[in-house]
Amino acid sequence: MNANQPTVAQFMTDDPIGADRGLSLVDANQRMYLNNIRHLVVHNGSHVAGVLSTRDVALALSMARDPDKLTVADAMVREPYTCAPTTPLAEVVLEMEKHRYGCAIVTEGDELVGVFTTTDALRAVRTLLAGHPVEPATKPTHTTAEPHQTQHPDRHIRMGRLKPIEGTYFLGHRIG
Repeated sequence: MNANQPTVAQFMTDDPIGADRGLSLVDANQRMYLNNIRHLVVHNGSHVAGVLSTRDVALALSMARDPDKLTVADAMVREPYTCAPTTPLAEVVLEMEKHRYGCAIVTEGDELVGVFTTTDALRAVRTLLAGHPVEPATKPTHTTAEPHQTQHPDRHIRMGRLKPIEGTYFLGHRIG
């Protein structure tokens, strides 16, 4: 790796907002809206269980007979793309572009350290074009600090042991 090459850690969002997999999908949608974000890192206790995007929520809610019964686990992506903080930025954005991922979960060992989203990628482009660090163009308007979120100082969120993706999944369930 080239020492001058930017890494994902330089542009990721530290301490991402999360949600427990049992949270109602309607509440998760509201959490994303209030925080002006499009992704929640989903956890099951102290382990990362997946990632939920606003697109996942919209699809699940549009197809549900009773949206109020849906939970985050019903719509989340169970095996998100992950990378280390030292991963070159070019490698991460290539994977995101190639597979049309909306974010990368950044881990160090089995510890969650951040999330890198397409919005972070755009800030990286602005930084590289400007030749100096730039401030985020948008910031959360509210915060939903709750004990089960990743921002809790006494809690570490760990990655679960992920298996290679096999088959086709729809709304978090294998169909192929």
